[in-house]
Amino acid sequence: MKKFFAVLMLVGLWSMPVEAGVEDNPQWLALGHYRPQLFGQIESTIDTPNFFLAEDGKVNPKSELEATIALFEENKDIDKICIFPARYKFLKAQGLVTQDFPKCEEFEDFKKDLHPAGVTLLFTDAYMNNPSSLFGHTLIRIDTSRKGTQLLAHGVNYGAFTAGQENAALFAILGLTGGFYGGFTVKPYYDIINTYNNIENRDIWEYSLDLSPEELDMFVAHLWEVGQTQTRYFFFTENCSYMLMEILDAVRPSLKLADDFPVQAIPLDTIKAVKSRKGLVKNVNYRPSRQSKIRYRFKQMNDKQKEAFYAAVLEQNWALEGLENDEKADVLETAYQYVQYQYIAKDLDLKEYRKRSFKSLKARSKIDDVPHFAEHDEGKPPHEGHDSMRMVLVVGNRNGEAFQEVQYRPAYHSLTDDNFGFLRGAEINFLNTTLRHYDNRNKTVLQKLDLVGIKSLSPADLMFMPTSYTIMADIERVYNPENEKEGYAFNLKVGGGYTYALSDNVWIYSMNSLYASYGGFLPHNQWGGIGIAGGIYADFGKWRLLAEAEKVFATSHFAESMKYSAEAALTLTKNSALALNYKYQVNYGHNIDEFMTSLRFYF
Repeated sequence: MKKFFAVLMLVGLWSMPVEAGVEDNPQWLALGHYRPQLFGQIESTIDTPNFFLAEDGKVNPKSELEATIALFEENKDIDKICIFPARYKFLKAQGLVTQDFPKCEEFEDFKKDLHPAGVTLLFTDAYMNNPSSLFGHTLIRIDTSRKGTQLLAHGVNYGAFTAGQENAALFAILGLTGGFYGGFTVKPYYDIINTYNNIENRDIWEYSLDLSPEELDMFVAHLWEVGQTQTRYFFFTENCSYMLMEILDAVRPSLKLADDFPVQAIPLDTIKAVKSRKGLVKNVNYRPSRQSKIRYRFKQMNDKQKEAFYAAVLEQNWALEGLENDEKADVLETAYQYVQYQYIAKDLDLKEYRKRSFKSLKARSKIDDVPHFAEHDEGKPPHEGHDSMRMVLVVGNRNGEAFQEVQYRPAYHSLTDDNFGFLRGAEINFLNTTLRHYDNRNKTVLQKLDLVGIKSLSPADLMFMPTSYTIMADIERVYNPENEKEGYAFNLKVGGGYTYALSDNVWIYSMNSLYASYGGFLPHNQWGGIGIAGGIYADFGKWRLLAEAEKVFATSHFAESMKYSAEAALTLTKNSALALNYKYQVNYGHNIDEFMTSLRFYF
């Protein structure tokens, strides 16, 4: 009889969620990572089968709920129960399970290792040497309750398992089409700082989240659940940033962060979404990279200090003649940081690093004066920058013929866009589409489709020698002077060079590039070439200027050209700007003289 009533009780408990509609509870849906699909159905983002207890659990939150309650109430498969501490917390709060949660040693060790005291969302600057990090990167720090620095905390990172294909052309195809799987990893925060701040020289912004103790417990419990899963990785959608939004939604469903990103999830946009939720962010902290610190300290030096600094780090002359002791203190502090940078960048072996470090510290020990330089400036918060999508309305004139244009760019930033909150000198444009209407011909055409446009200008000096580069791939409507017809050609441009800073605001650069073009209406259907270019880039905050001259030598006289271009933009508001463009191109039988005025809108 007792068994009979026990069975009745369990059947009643398992049927309660169906009657009460708990399967539609926002937190249950968030814990299962269920998201609405294109045609109204629902499906979990998680692709690992063992994350689901019901056979149709990936697409049926009701079946998954019933199977989860059954697992906890039967209380037999302890190993499986220990995988789902967050689900248990939710169901216990709903009064849908009666059994106690078992002792799970691995989960308890996980929590003990973390010593969680809070959660901080991190944003790192774009890393132009890695295609997976062109838009920046987001991850999470689980703040520690241990005494001392947060360097003892742990970082939570979601990323693609690329098997060493980060820099291969295949990465773009697989990353866009879900060819990689992604997953969560947890590692010490000092490793993350070393990777992003010191090795890759990326600034980090820390957004401390205001979570209650219960929400913190739920975060750790759900992290344990998803830490054993994988999902299809999509570069623009289900990426490092989006998956963190789903995690935070599982902790506090009212945030609805994932709802903001039905089409694409740019890391910077997810930071803005988090910052926009009232009461979610407690404070923001800026952690500049080692290179940023060195550059900022160098900017504070007078001319004599700069000469002494170069003599020390380049010629190993630590006398620092002609400086006062307080000036020497600042130079030596900066020089020691630079020696550390050289070693981390593998410009020095361990023996030479120890030798130079000893000399700099020995010279510093003889001076009692305290350094005066500030370690870094306040930085420019990325969440205050312009939005990543851009629409441009254009009126212009090409060889005497008026035209109008509409341009749409899904992502992300151009050199003449307002650089506040962005990595200065970095241009990353994807799928920028241009539709043009010519008045005289009353004709509308697809003028250009920029598949990808990357340009990195990074000033080189005696301390740092980064390579500036450009990668452009587009489909453009071009004119063939031999048959006086227009048609489409696929164009590829890859180039490299160096940039030099004339001042903080004005840079000049030179680049050599390789060209390739293919189109059915082109002479011989294709051509290749070499370009030699020089340009100037000026950024005065509210207005920017980019001007360039390039000579192209090509295998076809059709493509031989001399190109001149200039682009200026004036910021009107954070998400709007006025721009002027001029282009003059001299080539075989058909020069191009084009002027455009445009309004840019960011959203």
